[in-house]
Amino acid sequence: MRRALLLITDMVAGHWVEGPKVPATGLPPPNVHDYMNAGLLPTFSNVRDNGVFAFTRNNRICNTPHGMRYLASGSYRAKASPLGNKLNWKFDEVAPIPTILDACKTSHPEGKVAAFGSDAWMQTGWWKARDCTMGWGSYYSDFLTSQYALNWMLNSPDWKMVLLYLAQYDVTGNCPVCKEGAAYMEDKHHSIQQLDKYLWIVKTFLEEKGWWDETGLFIASDHGCHVGCDVTVRNARKKGVPESDLPNYCDNHQSPHDCFVWDFEKNAATDIRCDGCRRTLFMIGGGALPAPHRGKIVEQAEIIDFAPTVAALMDIELETDGRSILS
Repeated sequence: MRRALLLITDMVAGHWVEGPKVPATGLPPPNVHDYMNAGLLPTFSNVRDNGVFAFTRNNRICNTPHGMRYLASGSYRAKASPLGNKLNWKFDEVAPIPTILDACKTSHPEGKVAAFGSDAWMQTGWWKARDCTMGWGSYYSDFLTSQYALNWMLNSPDWKMVLLYLAQYDVTGNCPVCKEGAAYMEDKHHSIQQLDKYLWIVKTFLEEKGWWDETGLFIASDHGCHVGCDVTVRNARKKGVPESDLPNYCDNHQSPHDCFVWDFEKNAATDIRCDGCRRTLFMIGGGALPAPHRGKIVEQAEIIDFAPTVAALMDIELETDGRSILS
């Protein structure tokens, strides 16, 4: 039996433009690719080395509501909620587009499909699952969310697909890039390393229960953030952040999503595109990934390629605007 575990992390940059360094760390702004290369994310590195890493971009609106829609449906056209606009967000209403969770249940009715995470995405339907849906407040504990999900899987050994959404990292905006002795969610540098621990918990659980070899582990994020760019500097100054703190300041992911690397020595923007909000995460691991794909790097992918890739590996019928990166 082939299974899929979808691990969605909020506001995590998958990669970064080459060149910029944060003085407080001597590293590029926190992102999975560069932090793996620095040896700071051992579990992510293990998944990458035995799986697929894709340099992925969100080429449309880089906020959480849209990012989740792109991931769940594989389409930039997915603006309307499958269940109706219950949260009264002002989006263009288009014909409902099926989600990967719903399509999995339709293609494989014998297997259970479940989702665990933020209640906002459960209400809209993008991460609503037919067999089990558990949603909490927007920044509910990632650790407890994980425990609920893993406990449900233990009691439902016939699970086919599980969505695990980790929301707390989304709090790490308008904060230092690196703060000495910071706890989870107090800065970007230490918090991204905490995500590696959550991934270790999930990976170890699957291995110990004998499910790893038959599971496809799909890891993705909805957007990145602004760090070391003209948008960061402009917004930080409006908020009264001291000039000396600007190189170590992380903004959020508001528009404009197209931004430029800031030269702090010249105190001016460069002509180098940064676009940190657009640099999303997309990785695949697990024993269900065919051997020819392991260790593969995909140089260009889009956020809407997530759902069709899951569908391709899981033999799910789902019409999307994206493409499988395994093809």
